[in-house]
Amino acid sequence: MSVNEVEVSARNTDHVSNGSELTETQRREIRNQLCSDVEAFLLRGGHVQVIDDNVRADPPRKPTINYGSSPI
Repeated sequence: MSVNEVEVSARNTDHVSNGSELTETQRREIRNQLCSDVEAFLLRGGHVQVIDDNVRADPPRKPTINYGSSPI
């Protein structure tokens, strides 16, 4: 399984609509499931990259000026 093919378990997401509606037990179960999924991913040879806080997926671009460029 490649890094792009992440398996997402839906068994704990059936009741999730808003994070504030979860009970402490449900949050603990989801947290434990996430922990075991990450551990299994790492055991299969996957790795986790830590990205610096100042890195952006969409870097800022110079604004384009289109005003008055279209014909009347």
